[in-house]
Amino acid sequence: MILLLALLLAAQGQAAQDDKATQQAETGDSEDAAPEGIVSRASGRPDHPRTLEEIVKSGYIRVLTRNNDTSFFIYRGHRMGFDYELGKKLAQHLGIRVDMIITQGWQEMVPALLRGEGDVIAAELTVTDERRRGVLFAEPWGHTREVIVWKDGSPEIKSAEGLSGKDVHVRKGSTYYGTLQELNAKLAAAGKPAVNVKVVPEEWETDTVLQAVSKGEIVYTIADDLLANIHTAYWDNLVVGPPISGERDLAWAVRPGDVKLKKAIDDVFRELRRKPDFNILRKKYFEAERSLKKERKDKFYASETGTLSPYDPLVRKYAEQHAFDWRLVAAQIYQESHFDPARKSWVGALGLFQIMPATAKGLGIQDPTDPEQSIRGGLKYMQQLSDHYKEVPDPIERYRFALAAYNTGFGHVDDARHLARAGRKDAARWREVAPFLLKLSDRKYAHRARFGFCRGSEPVDYVRHIDERYTGYAQLVPLERASRQ
Repeated sequence: MILLLALLLAAQGQAAQDDKATQQAETGDSEDAAPEGIVSRASGRPDHPRTLEEIVKSGYIRVLTRNNDTSFFIYRGHRMGFDYELGKKLAQHLGIRVDMIITQGWQEMVPALLRGEGDVIAAELTVTDERRRGVLFAEPWGHTREVIVWKDGSPEIKSAEGLSGKDVHVRKGSTYYGTLQELNAKLAAAGKPAVNVKVVPEEWETDTVLQAVSKGEIVYTIADDLLANIHTAYWDNLVVGPPISGERDLAWAVRPGDVKLKKAIDDVFRELRRKPDFNILRKKYFEAERSLKKERKDKFYASETGTLSPYDPLVRKYAEQHAFDWRLVAAQIYQESHFDPARKSWVGALGLFQIMPATAKGLGIQDPTDPEQSIRGGLKYMQQLSDHYKEVPDPIERYRFALAAYNTGFGHVDDARHLARAGRKDAARWREVAPFLLKLSDRKYAHRARFGFCRGSEPVDYVRHIDERYTGYAQLVPLERASRQ
């Protein structure tokens, strides 16, 4: 019976893998070729600043960024963003993968970079002399200047000096704050009233401040013209006024002295500029006549609504019944079907969970294309798999093992855990077991395993893709019901 179940699970996992190329072609969410080993957040958190050699050996690079309309966001369950896509290009160049780490601005980014919690900062950063003292900037990828922004109908500002005596709201950790301090020094020298600089919370993105201006909650703010021009397409009552600074470079940043990683970044950007790739990305996120207006109003723009798919209520409902993190379940559904309940693989797997007909029948699913039946039955299935690993104490780790079994069957996963124990590794931690699952594609290991040969890269990749997507979901979408509407 166990062997039969293992074979059945392996067939279902193969179906999901074979349908993967079609999913990627339709959505553009291609997964980079994975190197040997585990290359996701499950690999653990670096506890020291890593050299380029260590980054490559680990299989992943950690990019410190921000959740906004340009750097990194989730739309219809799909990870997007200018810095995210460039981060993937850098990772491809290095033969590894990218892990995006959400932070709350420059004041948080630099300490995280210096502690080794990230390897590079990528968030439309302007280069300043003060910032140069803390980090090493790569070659600039673009330019911007700071401009004054207000709501249509507010008193017009014709020059920077026109802000004298006015309330202007900015983040203290932004370059805008420093620019206003410089302006105040000039105003004082001219005997004019200072700008009343009002500090907004550091976690507010520039788009959050601009939205407050659009609503009339704030009268004036400062923004990079690159960002200001984007958001006038969404909030059409915004007025982009005169510049308050000269032109400044935009660049990624690494730790001081990290010249090898800087060179790798420079090489990638230089290569992208030789092709249409870079301009396509720049136009997509900064210059296209904005689908942003439509997208931000879409209820599946996760950064605004906390909603990933039309099926979130059902995923939440049934995930809670099994004590699963619904965002992890959603990441699995995206991997299987991209939230398309009508999806059918070439071997006949159907629905949101891509369940094979024979399996669906055993789970009481009469119509696999019915979203509720698929989610209810799929999670019943995942519970059965999870129960097999009930001795694994951590629920997320337990789900990772269940995912691997969903893809390739209990037998191969159990063989890998046995090898891990023999190698004195922790068989309750996926990242310590997964390398042994990879070893099962080597005949010298496979012939000693109860269930024999396993193309281990498939379940390892499957878990990694879901785990990485879950990382993004968990950073941007609350576990409890979303309050941002």
